[in-house]
Amino acid sequence: MKLPVADYAYPPGASSVYDMLLSCSRCATCLPACPSYSATLLETASPRGRVQLVRGLMEGKLTNSLLLRQALDTCLDCQGCESVCPNGIHPGQLATSMRAELQQGMPFSRWMKRVVLGPVLSNPGWLTTGLGMTRLFYQRTGLQHLVRSAGLLRSLPALERMDRYLPTIPGKTVRASLPEIVPAVGETRGRVGFFLGCAMNTVFADVTRHSIRALTRLGYEVVIPRGVVCCGAPQVSLGEMDIARRMARQNCTCFDGCEVIVTDCAACGAELKRYHDLLDDPAAAAFSAKVRDFAEFVEPIMPDRQLDIGPVTYHAPCHLAHAQGVCKPPKTLLQRVCADFRALREEDRCCGSAGMYWAIHQEISDDALGRKLRNIRATGAGTVVTANPGCHLQLTGGREAEDRWTVCHLSEIVDLALA
Repeated sequence: MKLPVADYAYPPGASSVYDMLLSCSRCATCLPACPSYSATLLETASPRGRVQLVRGLMEGKLTNSLLLRQALDTCLDCQGCESVCPNGIHPGQLATSMRAELQQGMPFSRWMKRVVLGPVLSNPGWLTTGLGMTRLFYQRTGLQHLVRSAGLLRSLPALERMDRYLPTIPGKTVRASLPEIVPAVGETRGRVGFFLGCAMNTVFADVTRHSIRALTRLGYEVVIPRGVVCCGAPQVSLGEMDIARRMARQNCTCFDGCEVIVTDCAACGAELKRYHDLLDDPAAAAFSAKVRDFAEFVEPIMPDRQLDIGPVTYHAPCHLAHAQGVCKPPKTLLQRVCADFRALREEDRCCGSAGMYWAIHQEISDDALGRKLRNIRATGAGTVVTANPGCHLQLTGGREAEDRWTVCHLSEIVDLALA
């Protein structure tokens, strides 16, 4: 069976997808790292189980079925299994690729996805308008408070969960509040491009303003191109590769003259760094080589500071720790600027957010979240720092009555230290 996106999903050194499937020794190293297996203890919900299912499909022993699609859908694509696999297999990326293949022939569901993933996310104004209306008519009118206090969504668990995770939407997006070029504060050390993610421009606009202000306080002129669209991560995760490639090509044209491209969204950074695989183009490879996560760029140039803000811990987003391999810079930064930094057990284990996974597979997501909450409580921290909007929403919305800690982005801590 041919996998049309396999060349993107796997590294250039792989001779074929099938060869990689054969290299799985079923050693079980991946099992403890997998949130879906930990929650269900089902072999079909494990990385090695999904590898064998795809192998059976490619060998003609299995056919496209609802049960097969459900087994592949349980993968969070956190890539924790990929970090520990001794044979270099990529079960998470494999599941994403195969989902794209198996969804063919489902025109209605695919049409619905393409409407959201294409026109809405390729036009920042549409998303801004939609969230602005949500803020105006749902949050500012008091309707959200009424819905929550009256328990009107209790009979609709999915909607109740989405409402619980919906934060207060800022009045102005980053695009609306900042110019395309933000000058450095004091002496100019250099110039960087800033990739403005969808959630970071809207829902977490206040966070991104901290990110950009921190960069300017460090002496960098920040360029925020207006032509940037969605990074393509949602499209890739749902198998819409043609839309993702179109967006990637547009983004690659937006940063002429910038030697470094910084992003404060771990999911965006992971996708931007894979443009060279997605497009197989020298220009895309040059673009990907310029991309740096906020922590990755700031850590080497950050002066020592000591903030006395109480105990602080760090949850490592999967897209930063596993997909990008950026593990030390965020912790080094926090240790440098926080007087009381406390290590988090299983810091790089998925919190259960995984895009929209928390809304679709609630039991598995809740199991992952519960494990993360227990580890956070054990630190005694009053502040939990992370670097991805999905993690931020999951940890904030998933807190229980006993939890008194707050969640913030790494750039907020850095900006405070530089003030």
